[in-house]
Amino acid sequence: MRILGFETSTRRGSVSAVEDGRVLASAEHEVENAHAEQLIGLVERVLAEAGWTKSSLDRLAVGIGPGSFTGLRVGIALAQGIALGLDRPLAGIGSLRAMARGVPAEEPRLRVPVLDARRNELFVAAYGADHAAVLAPLAIPRATAQEELASLLRGQAFVLVGDGSSLLGADLPRIQRADLDLPHASWVAVLAGEVDPAAAVAEPEYVRGPGATLPNLPPSPLDSPKS
Repeated sequence: MRILGFETSTRRGSVSAVEDGRVLASAEHEVENAHAEQLIGLVERVLAEAGWTKSSLDRLAVGIGPGSFTGLRVGIALAQGIALGLDRPLAGIGSLRAMARGVPAEEPRLRVPVLDARRNELFVAAYGADHAAVLAPLAIPRATAQEELASLLRGQAFVLVGDGSSLLGADLPRIQRADLDLPHASWVAVLAGEVDPAAAVAEPEYVRGPGATLPNLPPSPLDSPKS
């Protein structure tokens, strides 16, 4: 099965071609606020490197967060557009779940992906060696994250992945690898080959609200007076 994956939930935008669970090609960028401009070029590079045409794809996959509101919208819109144009199924994959999927199968401890969520919070989740969710993605305060995470996991042994793990302190076990520091399309695509696309809806998993406050503007002079 040929799957083209997208991941745009963080500053890294990536595209990957995976066939039967094997990564054939991938490309990424970390140009700030440039997912919309960069992704099409990445798609062309990856397809060319894999030797695929768009029509040869069997499935599309996209990371659904949590992460950047704008980034998620860009990646999901592009993946939906290609899937619709080709009449192919699209699987939405949790970005933290994809990070956990990259941990070696022989690791017995819970996999806990951690990302800097800004606003003094961290995005965290936990998955077993069988990839089942133990702790659904959520945002927790950075100041109390280590204690809160230990409480949520109830003393179970775990290993951290993700560049946000450094914010939890240096004394916790972690796996540091370039394809696990941030969500990557390769693991999104691998996971998409293991799920039923009909049950993996490509809708953003924001976890929290945007934190935007509407400005307190004076009444518009163009508004009609109330009678």
